[in-house]
Amino acid sequence: MKGAALFLVLFMVVLMAQPGEGFIHLIGHAIHAISSLFHGKNTKKQADQQELDQMQLDQKQNEMQLDQKLDQMQLDQQQLDQQQQEKLDKRSLKDKLRQYRFN
Repeated sequence: MKGAALFLVLFMVVLMAQPGEGFIHLIGHAIHAISSLFHGKNTKKQADQQELDQMQLDQKQNEMQLDQKLDQMQLDQQQLDQQQQEKLDKRSLKDKLRQYRFN
């Protein structure tokens, strides 16, 4: 019912307007402006969502890089520990040989 009443009111306004006033042209501009507002909001939402997605992707990549660096550091530490153990083993072997020679 509201739609029918709105249609009749707008129809009467259009009929009452003078053709030289360009009232119909004004309605076209108003509809275009309103539709661009809605599309502009959607575009902004899409841009915000894309920015959020990009930030999440960057964060995941940074986490992966940090995990890789941590893994590499752990491997390096294991290698250092192994080398130190080998040096200690060599020293203890040398010490045992020295003791054996003196005894």
